[in-house]
Amino acid sequence: MKQSFPKVSVIMPNYNHAPYLKERMDSILAQDYPAFEVILLDDASTDDSATILSGYAKHPKVKAFLRSETNSGNTFLQWQRGLKEATGDYVWIAESDDIAAPTLLSTLVEALEQKHATLAFCHSQWIDASGTPVARKRDPRWRRDFSMPGDTFIRRYLLGYCTICNASAVVFRRDAAETVDMTQVAQFTASGDRLFWIRMALQGRVAYVAQALNQFRQHNNKVSGGAEYMGLNIVQDHDIYCLVTPPMNLTGNEKRWIYGYHWKAMNRPTVSEQGRQNALAAWSQEPEFGRLSFLFYLLHRAKERC
Repeated sequence: MKQSFPKVSVIMPNYNHAPYLKERMDSILAQDYPAFEVILLDDASTDDSATILSGYAKHPKVKAFLRSETNSGNTFLQWQRGLKEATGDYVWIAESDDIAAPTLLSTLVEALEQKHATLAFCHSQWIDASGTPVARKRDPRWRRDFSMPGDTFIRRYLLGYCTICNASAVVFRRDAAETVDMTQVAQFTASGDRLFWIRMALQGRVAYVAQALNQFRQHNNKVSGGAEYMGLNIVQDHDIYCLVTPPMNLTGNEKRWIYGYHWKAMNRPTVSEQGRQNALAAWSQEPEFGRLSFLFYLLHRAKERC
């Protein structure tokens, strides 16, 4: 009897990532998971992206190649467009400048099913523009697999530093994603992914796989760089915090370390003076936001590392 596998819809949104597309597409098509469809999206790229992607459009795994007439300027509108085309039980948003190990899909689908999770994600190895690994410290908590209720995961890992920092590392259930208001997500042009993961995690468990199955590329042509410079992501993080936390009844300590993280974030050298002022105007609405909350955050992080 033939074994049946749930289908995965692979959504690959692209904008001006022509130098990385062949390596990216080859890593998608090399997945050892047997049942997946690929939906290619191009947001009116001005480089050779359309030509490169057209070469893959007739591949049997490619369901659709959709090219926008004008650039939307919004990654999450592309996510929304891809989700409307998806027919799989599970979804993988494979960003166009990253690389995946051949076992990413099979491993994360297994984690979803065994842990009865809404979303599963793996560890990411950061790489530079040429694909060379970027050295980063890895806390002990990220060296082993785990799963936990979504509410707990949000409190610990999504309201301060967004630990799901790259969509390419995640596979999630499509039926859960269909309940998320993607129009609202798209309003947060810099932090919409944070809101999306929170909305998804609220619907069930979150599973983590410690294997580095995703390579997260860092380069100068990333939308997130400009948003950080102007503090836009930090401002939108506060909007999201105000939107999702009232029913969660966060403790005072939980609030303090969240404030402390964002104090740290706004004082990074990659944030301009105007960006710091923008972030401060948003977060200073919280009465305990400031240097003391940053010290609390440092103590909290030191305890986590023990």
